[in-house]
Amino acid sequence: MTGINIPKFSPNKNRQISEQDRTKKSVNYETDEDNLSSINSILGTEPKAKGVLSIGNGVVLSGKVVEADQIIIHGSVEAEISAISIEVMPDGVLIGTIKTKEFSVSGTFTGHAQVSGNLKIQKGGRIEGDVSYGSLSVEDGGLLYGTISKPAETQNLKSLSPILEEAGNGQAVP
Repeated sequence: MTGINIPKFSPNKNRQISEQDRTKKSVNYETDEDNLSSINSILGTEPKAKGVLSIGNGVVLSGKVVEADQIIIHGSVEAEISAISIEVMPDGVLIGTIKTKEFSVSGTFTGHAQVSGNLKIQKGGRIEGDVSYGSLSVEDGGLLYGTISKPAETQNLKSLSPILEEAGNGQAVP
């Protein structure tokens, strides 16, 4: 264990240090390295900062975002984007190609979007272009112009209704 020796200072800088003050034992504060090492083992390494990009109102951005955790758009963006989550806010405009897990639009998006998870078009949101999605929700007042499709993995799933019709009795045929 290591300690820190903190000397005692007089509150009055002009005051003479008395003999009693000189004989007082200084306080020794110690750190508990065992507790620190157990806390560090629980936490692991330092937490990784999230990669968040926020484009403010009045900002115009053009380019390519190769990797981000979350992108929030209030301004105007023309870009190719790859991110985990993209939000186009009511005052935001996004033109380009995106690849994301979650896509929420309450502003305007024009282009091509590959959304592996949830595509959410909120009230006042407008999408124009080709969109593939995992799941889709459209609020009243949300608009979608263009082509929509499910990813290839979900299109290959077979419906149970043809199998039930073949059985004729409402039970699946093994």
